[in-house]
Amino acid sequence: MFNYGNIQLKVCGITDQKSLEVIQKYSVRTVGLVSNYLYGPNTLSTEEIQNLTIASYNLKLNPILLIGNIHMPKIIDIIKQLEIKEVCVSNQYKIEDIELLNNSTNSKISISINYENFDYNFFEQIRNNVSSFYYDLNIYRKDVIEKKSLMECESQINQLKSFAKPLYLGGGINISNVKEAIKTISPHGIDISTGLKKSNSVDEEKLKKILDNLGFDEIS
Repeated sequence: MFNYGNIQLKVCGITDQKSLEVIQKYSVRTVGLVSNYLYGPNTLSTEEIQNLTIASYNLKLNPILLIGNIHMPKIIDIIKQLEIKEVCVSNQYKIEDIELLNNSTNSKISISINYENFDYNFFEQIRNNVSSFYYDLNIYRKDVIEKKSLMECESQINQLKSFAKPLYLGGGINISNVKEAIKTISPHGIDISTGLKKSNSVDEEKLKKILDNLGFDEIS
């Protein structure tokens, strides 16, 4: 995974191999592939994700499957089909579901959280079954994206940090606000998707600018 200072970068919403090649060129290692069972942009069918998963491993990248809105046994079947090593599931499952996922696969597990589905007690109960938390400033609904500010979400994010698990921040992060996000939240990593896109592919110039802005000396 790319690391400038203490900040790691994941590029999410990958939809084509060209984007993977641009990312690999700049030594970024982690990419997100979004299942079309989820709401929001840049979603892919399981077959499309499988093709990009294979391409990612061939390029020595670490693909992460983002998935939800279906029963856990189906998610487990998809993970096994893809042979993917890491999965991020939306926060809509029970403790038993997360335990089943943990016991049925060898994949690392992270939980995607937003302002609306925040549940501290649940996170406390599952923390030993997950490797990290992903906090999304956006709330994705079927036909609309509701955007939350850092100020609105800061208290919830600080509660998650108390679990001493890696915390990734995403949702509308781009060149204009990445420094503010890092200074305000001090996350383990930043997740960026549309902020790096041009014609739905990762734009090399935007990626270079983001990496420049992740320079440790500049944001400390």
